Amino acid sequence: MSKFFKDAESKNIFYSFVSLDAIPDAPVLKELNANHTDGAFEKHVPVIEINGNQVHVSVGSVAHPMLEEHYITAIYLETKRGGQIRHLQPGEAPEATFLLAEGDEVVAAYEYCNLHGLWSAK
Repeated sequence: MSKFFKDAESKNIFYSFVSLDAIPDAPVLKELNANHTDGAFEKHVPVIEINGNQVHVSVGSVAHPMLEEHYITAIYLETKRGGQIRHLQPGEAPEATFLLAEGDEVVAAYEYCNLHGLWSAK
């Protein structure tokens, strides 16, 4: 399972693929836990649709708002061989389509809401 962290000072979100313990002067990061905020589940949990090697991820069973003050900043697709990310902007649809390499498989989808944090689905 993927691990995501937030730097309290810069507010940046990080995906961990190496240990920060060995990096001198690494920032102090807080691990983010998916689906642990007060946001509405029906507007935040990713919905994954797989058709062959094409994976469509939409945010929520009810479309999430994409306003300047409240929007999905990114969708991340975790696969057995790595992952792919799609950054989003206010006004765009809260969805992304990814292509899998031959032999790769979906593990989970994550999305980050600027107000309600990290959410995931398997």
